[in-house]
Amino acid sequence: MPTPVIAVIDVGAVERQSVAWQSLRDQIEGRRAEFQSQLESEQRALEEERTALLSQQNVLAPDVFQQRQQEFRKKLGELQGVARQRKQELDRLYASARRQIREALREVVVEIAQERGINLMLNMSREDRTVSYVDAKLLVSDEALERLNQRIQTVDLSKQQ
Repeated sequence: MPTPVIAVIDVGAVERQSVAWQSLRDQIEGRRAEFQSQLESEQRALEEERTALLSQQNVLAPDVFQQRQQEFRKKLGELQGVARQRKQELDRLYASARRQIREALREVVVEIAQERGINLMLNMSREDRTVSYVDAKLLVSDEALERLNQRIQTVDLSKQQ
């Protein structure tokens, strides 16, 4: 068995502080705001349609009013479906871009390990506290962050699958 050469990295902090992660967050928030704006516009149009329909309730024959009310409910259901679809699309884009960043970070970690002769890398992320104490000399998070920022600065959401 080789002598353990250990290093510690805070994967979560490196990811969150990386330029690519910040780019991803900004792009996702931009798309979310765009989708929300479109959704609100469509909701306002439906609300106006509902108000107009209710104002005609006493004028229209009951069966005609009921038919229009059903048509309105159908449109409302379709809009709710579109909203769910857009959220799922954003979630899918986010997950795909995050995998891209994580893969780049994994490559960086392997490089650092090979260069330093490290044969055991521990994660001390806030989300996954497997390390309760570490000598600062063993931390490679800053180096990993610097290299990750050099390797990938942004993710292109339009190319995500």
